[in-house]
Amino acid sequence: MGTIQIDGSTPKLTIGNATAEDATILFDGNAQDFYIALDDSADDLLIGLGSTVGTTPIISIDENKLSTFSGAVTVGVDDTGHDVKLFGATAGSFLLWDESADALLLTDSTPIQIGDAQDLTLYHDGSNSYITNKTGALKVATETSGIAITLGHTTSEVTVADNFTVTGTITLADGSLALADLDIDGGTDIGAAIVDADLFIVDDGAGGTNRKTAASRIKTYVGSGNTPLFHAYKEATTSVATATWTKIPNATERFDDDSTYDASSNYRWTPAVAGKYFLYARWRSSGWVATRNMIDIYKNGSSIAVSTVDIEGEDSASIQTTQTSIMIDSDADDYFEVFAWHNQGGDSNIYETAFFGYKIE
Repeated sequence: MGTIQIDGSTPKLTIGNATAEDATILFDGNAQDFYIALDDSADDLLIGLGSTVGTTPIISIDENKLSTFSGAVTVGVDDTGHDVKLFGATAGSFLLWDESADALLLTDSTPIQIGDAQDLTLYHDGSNSYITNKTGALKVATETSGIAITLGHTTSEVTVADNFTVTGTITLADGSLALADLDIDGGTDIGAAIVDADLFIVDDGAGGTNRKTAASRIKTYVGSGNTPLFHAYKEATTSVATATWTKIPNATERFDDDSTYDASSNYRWTPAVAGKYFLYARWRSSGWVATRNMIDIYKNGSSIAVSTVDIEGEDSASIQTTQTSIMIDSDADDYFEVFAWHNQGGDSNIYETAFFGYKIE
């Protein structure tokens, strides 16, 4: 038999008579047979390999219009493809293999969800891109040591919105600060007093570069410990002529941390560091009949802090303490001395002298 032709405006070929039986079209090939058949027992339409229905099915379509492909599915040929579009239940939501763009495209807010419970989700909502995870840790890692991971662009900003833990070494690209051994934990106290050798990180204020500096430098800048400072006094009495300004030779140092007080010849203090200073001086009389005692601090040979004690009456047993203090600006090479004055009559001894000062700013 040769060609079979069915003509007419609505031609129809019916195979089977609605009874429980398989209906088959068999392609009897030289080397391989194929069939298109209705597997009546399964109610499936099959395209298969061989001559027996149900043997090696390639494509099956069931009564629910579900299609099953038993082998690989190829759309197009190498260098000539076709678009493949998969629609979702929401209008405008679809996945498209765009053959001309050689790209897999998803519409806004159409996510890729991975995991049995769809734990990992990737999508773009029209404004921002998201990688979200709801189970376990979200890990961005490489399988091979030495493979680099880059976050951001040379002109972009990367924001860490939660705790940031680094188990390796932090290296800044410009080399301005090496942090290989730096361990910063704001939640842990140093547990000891800060000492001069402790290091701090500061911005140098010029090019915005972070640098390390010792606590001793910070202490010098802010005046920690109020240095330079000194305290001198006179152990023995000092004779002061009447009505004459006489320098008090405070020759004994209680302390002089920066060696800025001259206790051997001029009995003067030269701060050696410019700043604002507090100075104090005193002396005491005993058994005098003077009507006036005075004390003064000189700066570079001139009076700056004179203080006067006037005594009413002439009580020979009276004891008076005369003292003065001042806060003053000083250059590094300014010098300060203490002078005493009285009108007791004749030379008289003064007692319990003292002179001290320290930097306040």
